[in-house]
Amino acid sequence: MEKIKKIAQKVFKVSEGEVTDAMSPETIPDWDSMNYLIFISELEKEFGVQFSISETMEAKNLGDIKNYLRNKGVKF
Repeated sequence: MEKIKKIAQKVFKVSEGEVTDAMSPETIPDWDSMNYLIFISELEKEFGVQFSISETMEAKNLGDIKNYLRNKGVKF
C-alpha cells in the first residue's frame, strides 16, 4: 500500500492522509482524466502489470484499482 500511496500523493498532489480507498474524482480536485491515466501508467510500471481498457474505465475509486491489482497477483 505504501507504494500506491506514494504514487497517488505525487500524481494527485494530495497528503498521505487523503489517500484512502474512497478517494475518487469526486473527492480529489486533481483527479482529472490526464492525471488518472498518469496514475494508472505509474502503477503499471511500478508493479509490472497491465490494466485493460475496461478496468481503467470502470474503476470508480482507489479501492477498485487496488482490487484490480490484487486480482493481478500484486501484494501490498
